[in-house]
Amino acid sequence: MRNNTTILHRLQLWFSDQPDCAAQYYKDAEQKWQPISVRAYWLQVVRIALFLERKREALSSSDEQLRVAIFAPNSPEWIHWELGTWLAGMISVGIHPNTQKSDYAKMVLLAKPVLIISDTLEHSNFTENTTEILTFTQATQILIDVVPDDEKSLVALGNQMLSKISSERPCISIFTSGTTGTPKGVLLGLQQMTFVADTLSREWNLPFSNGVLFSFLPLAHVAEKIHSVAVALTMRYPVWFNSNFERFLPELQEVRPTMLLAVPRVWQRMKEQIENHKPKLVSYLTEVKWVGTLLDQVYLSQVRTSIGLDRLKLAVSGAAKLPPMVFDWFLRLGVEIQEIYGMSETAGLITLTHSPRDLALAQTVGEIPPGTEVKLSPEGEVWVKGPHVFLGYDQNQEETDAVLLPDGWMKTGDLGEWINDSSGKPQLHLIGRSREIIKLQNGRMVAPVPIENELKKIEQISNVCLMGDQLPGLIALITLKENFLLDYKFTPGMVEGVLIEDDTLKKQIKDSIASLYTDSKISEKIIKIFILSRDFELEHGEVTPTQKLNRNQIHKNFAHFIEFKLQE
Repeated sequence: MRNNTTILHRLQLWFSDQPDCAAQYYKDAEQKWQPISVRAYWLQVVRIALFLERKREALSSSDEQLRVAIFAPNSPEWIHWELGTWLAGMISVGIHPNTQKSDYAKMVLLAKPVLIISDTLEHSNFTENTTEILTFTQATQILIDVVPDDEKSLVALGNQMLSKISSERPCISIFTSGTTGTPKGVLLGLQQMTFVADTLSREWNLPFSNGVLFSFLPLAHVAEKIHSVAVALTMRYPVWFNSNFERFLPELQEVRPTMLLAVPRVWQRMKEQIENHKPKLVSYLTEVKWVGTLLDQVYLSQVRTSIGLDRLKLAVSGAAKLPPMVFDWFLRLGVEIQEIYGMSETAGLITLTHSPRDLALAQTVGEIPPGTEVKLSPEGEVWVKGPHVFLGYDQNQEETDAVLLPDGWMKTGDLGEWINDSSGKPQLHLIGRSREIIKLQNGRMVAPVPIENELKKIEQISNVCLMGDQLPGLIALITLKENFLLDYKFTPGMVEGVLIEDDTLKKQIKDSIASLYTDSKISEKIIKIFILSRDFELEHGEVTPTQKLNRNQIHKNFAHFIEFKLQE
C-alpha cells in the first residue's frame, strides 16, 4: 500500500511516479534557470541522511534529538539538507542568513547543533569548537567521497530509513522572531507540517500537479517551509528559487507563479514599486467608471502579465495582518489576496480566508478551518487547539508551560474578537498583540496596529511605529515611500541625521492625520510625529526577517533621540 503519511513519504512517492519531472529550479552562475529532477532531489536527501547517520555513529551518541543547523539563503540545497536531517531522525534548525552575529551566537548556544551547513563561514568564530561547520560546497564533496552513488542501493536504503520515520517526534526547531524577547526554538514534527499542507490544499482547492511556486521568503521560518516544502511536495509543484531579493520583481516576471506567498510588507512594497514604474496605472485604478468593463479586463490583464502575475490563481499574505488598503489596491488590479493567520507555534495556521472575500470584512483574518479549534479567553486572548499545535519550546519547559495548557489549548498572545460575515459565519478580527498594547499616561490601553494601518494610507507614508507608554498621547515614527524619500535625500538641508526636517511635508502629513480624526478612522491623539530619513532595517534589528516591526528594538534605537526631542 502506498504510504503518504508524511512530507518525506510524499517526496518518495513523487520519485516513484515521476522521477524525471522537474521539482526545483535555481539560477546558475550565468543567471540561467537550471532544473533539478525529482530523482536528483530524493537521492540527494537519502545521501545526506546516510551521511548524518554515519556522523551519529562517529559521535557514539544515543541522543535521538541531534540537531543540524542551516545558515544560508533559500536554495534547493537548503531543502535537501533539511529533509535529509528529518530522514536521519534528527532535528533541523534554520537560521536566517541576515541574522546578526549576537543573535546567531545565542541561537547556536540554545540549539547546540552538531553540524552547521552554510553558504558562508562568516560567523564561524561565534560557534562552539564542538560544532562542525561545512559550506554547501564542502558538504557536497564529502557526500561524493563517502556515500555510495548507486541508485538502486540508495533507493533501498532510503526506503529502509523511511520505514522508521515517526510523524509525532520533533524534527524541526524554528526560532521565533524575538520581537518580544529572546528567540525560542519552536519544536514541530512531520504531523504538524502534513496537517497544515492538507488543510491548505483542501480549503484553497489547489489543483494537484498543476502549479508553480516562487520561493523568496526565508526558509528559516514556518511560512516558507509550509509553502516550498509541505505544499510543494503534497501537491507536486516545482519550486523556483529567487537568486537574490534585489532581483525579486524581474524573477517574478520570469517565473510567473500560480501561487504566491508574501508577507504584508512585501505586498505593500510591490504595490509601491508598481506605482513608481507604472504611474498611468495609479490614475487608471482610481477611474471607478471603468471597473468591470471589457476594456478594464484587457488592460489589467496586460498589467498583470507585465509584472508576472498573469498565471496567478492564489495570492496569499501571512505573518501579519494585511492592511485593507493594500488588499483593495490589488483587488482593483484583479488579484484577490487571501490571508492566513498563524504563528510558528501552530505551524503557520489558525484561521484563513476564502474567495470571494467579503469587502466589508477585509480587516478580518478569516474563519476556522476543519480540524482546528479556536476560542477567546475571558480576556479576549486567542486560544487554539489542533494536531498542528507545536510540541513545545526546544529545551525550555518553563516557556512551554506558560503558553501550552495541559488540556491542549495554546495561548497565542493575540487579542481578538469575532465578527459574523453576511452568511453568519464567525470571522476572526485581530486587535493586536497583548504585549504590544501601549498604556498611555491616563491609563488608556491602545492597540497600535489598527492605527498604524490607517496611517499607512497617507500618500507619503511607507511604514509607521507608534510609541507612547506613560506619555499623554501617541508618538509616530514615520518612514517614507522610496520615491518621496529620494526627493528629500537629494535636496540640500532636508535631512538632519535620522530626521527629515521639512515644514511643508510635516504639515501635509499632519493635515492627513487630522482628516483621519474627522472621519473617525482613528480616535487616539497623536501628539508628535518624527519623519525618519531611512526605513526600519533588518541590520539594525528593527524588523524581523519576515518584516514584522521589532518594537522593542525600535524603542531602544530611538529612545534617547525621542526623549531629547520631546524636551525641546
